Amino acid sequence: MPQPTRITCPKCGHEFAVEDVISRQIEEKYRAELNLKITGIENEYAAKETKLSLKEAELKKLQSDIDTQVAAKLKIETEKKSREIRTEVTRQYEEQLKSLTETNNESQKQLTDLRKAKIENEQLKRKLDSQKQELEVEYEQKMTLQLKSETDTISKRERDRVELKLKEKEEVISSMKEQMEVMKRKAEQGSMQLQGEVQELALEQMLRYAFPFDLVSEVGKGVRGADCIQTVRNSFGQECGKIIFESKRTKDFSEDWVEKLKAEIANLSNNPNKLDSPYLLFPHEEQIDGKWIIRIQVPCSSQVHRSGGEVFLRSEDGDYRLKDPYQIAGLVNRKLSFYTEQRVIPWLGMGDLRPDLFDRARTLFRVQRKNH
Repeated sequence: MPQPTRITCPKCGHEFAVEDVISRQIEEKYRAELNLKITGIENEYAAKETKLSLKEAELKKLQSDIDTQVAAKLKIETEKKSREIRTEVTRQYEEQLKSLTETNNESQKQLTDLRKAKIENEQLKRKLDSQKQELEVEYEQKMTLQLKSETDTISKRERDRVELKLKEKEEVISSMKEQMEVMKRKAEQGSMQLQGEVQELALEQMLRYAFPFDLVSEVGKGVRGADCIQTVRNSFGQECGKIIFESKRTKDFSEDWVEKLKAEIANLSNNPNKLDSPYLLFPHEEQIDGKWIIRIQVPCSSQVHRSGGEVFLRSEDGDYRLKDPYQIAGLVNRKLSFYTEQRVIPWLGMGDLRPDLFDRARTLFRVQRKNH
């Protein structure tokens, strides 16, 4: 809703709204005119009533005089003269009564006109209120159009900024591709070992450009299982997990490499130096769009395992390293309260268990692992 226009008197310094002054002046003008008309009509009506009263008094006095004269002359006037006098008096009375009736009708007409004037005044007020509401609606519509224009301007500016960012990223990717092509040509000119090192460096550089907030570290020479490791970090800089990359340069892909990588994963999961206590994992391979994907299902464990001597807490955002002994103790207590594998219940026997659940459990295991 628009704010009223306010002005300040240069003499007294009083501040008031222009709309209120105009509305008050119009209202006072019409009220004064209306009151003046009403006063004039009332005064005129009162004068006419006074005149009518005087005429009625005169008529009564005249009637009294006539009666007196008739009584005095009754003896000498004939009955015919008396009827003529009475007829004349009645005619005069009816004429006066008719005149008074017409005067009263005129007064009623004036009162009707006064009521119409009041109605017109109320209609004018409603018209002013309607015009005020129309002005408010027009103002709101203009504000809506202005906001839409500003929104379109901001959206266009943001689209231009995003397009500029995309062009910058395309330039970076193009530069990376050119660098990779240069490194590829250099690698093709050297030995196989040098080619592998160059390819590892190219992979690390590509990952650093693509994921600037993550930590990309190389794996030392002679270490089996990976060429580099990407440590994924969230927006707070906390480690959420690791991705192992193995890069091969070859003309023909050998399916033996898949079995080799599966065997290395199984060996690492059974290696206490890597995973303590060991937890044997069973990787499964799948071929999607001509690419081999190794899928590893890591179920929840009732035990606390250390990966490389460190304890991690898994959440939706990633795996967080636990260094505080109290945090590790809390993790152990939560597992003990949730899992019953390590809980001894001496009074529980085989008769307390449901045999049909064993068959259902075996069926579920076979669905997940065909060779179980």
